Amino acid sequence: MTTAKDAEEPLGNPELPEPIPGFPDFGHISLRGLHNTRDLGGMPAADGRRIARRRLIRSGALHHATDEDLTQLTAMHDLERVVDFRTDLERDKEPDPKAKLPGVVFYDLPVFQESAVGITHEGGLAGDMKTLKQFNGDPFDVIRDLYPESLLGEDGMRAYADFLQVLLGAPSGATLWHCTEGKDRAGMGAILVEYALGVPVDYIRADYLATNLFVRTWAEKVLDLMARHHVLEGIDADVDALFYAQMEYYRAAFDAVRKEFGTVDNYLADGLGFGPDAVAELRARYLE
Repeated sequence: MTTAKDAEEPLGNPELPEPIPGFPDFGHISLRGLHNTRDLGGMPAADGRRIARRRLIRSGALHHATDEDLTQLTAMHDLERVVDFRTDLERDKEPDPKAKLPGVVFYDLPVFQESAVGITHEGGLAGDMKTLKQFNGDPFDVIRDLYPESLLGEDGMRAYADFLQVLLGAPSGATLWHCTEGKDRAGMGAILVEYALGVPVDYIRADYLATNLFVRTWAEKVLDLMARHHVLEGIDADVDALFYAQMEYYRAAFDAVRKEFGTVDNYLADGLGFGPDAVAELRARYLE
């Protein structure tokens, strides 16, 4: 695999995942306005079973969705619930299209209460440019350090604990969860769900990296805009750090979890209040 930090690799060539058997295109749902929306259904999981389709969907924020996208999510993918991991500021600035999704239940579960530089993309394209220009140190270090906070901070633990309870209490239909790009906060949520459902670790890592297959368009827009403003030189690594999933981030998050709790199982049980009985119930509900 290539790595985004490898100086010999061209810009915009992040680490890419190995395929997951029986899970074509990483469950990608083709939508006009949402580029990183994926159904976890079909992923291999515990006891030789697979995750049920049209039940668990990860995504970026829904404010870019077209009316046709929303119709497809509700009519073809049985969308019944949406979990929003964004900050209050993000939701206020670019709210989900709740009025266009009648009957869908929304849950606001912010992983951070305030802006987390780099990880939230609160300012849109212009804000991302500003963020890239303000890094004084290694941008990989800045963003990497936010990952343990997302899982171990008070707000993050509350958000993910509530998220798992939402899934446990969902008798039918699909739950979609998102942050801004569907990479960081939504990615950590997906990892916790997949781990609880017994997805092999290699496949969990591959699904995390699969974001890199679908977020290139936004990264390319930023690069193009920066080139037009003559501010591209010297920040190519910053773009990779900001927009692409990195195994360095994944390791930082779960190394911190294991340091604090010993195992991910202990984190689920003791940190999030999601013990073996809840895990067994989640598997009964979402595996087939």
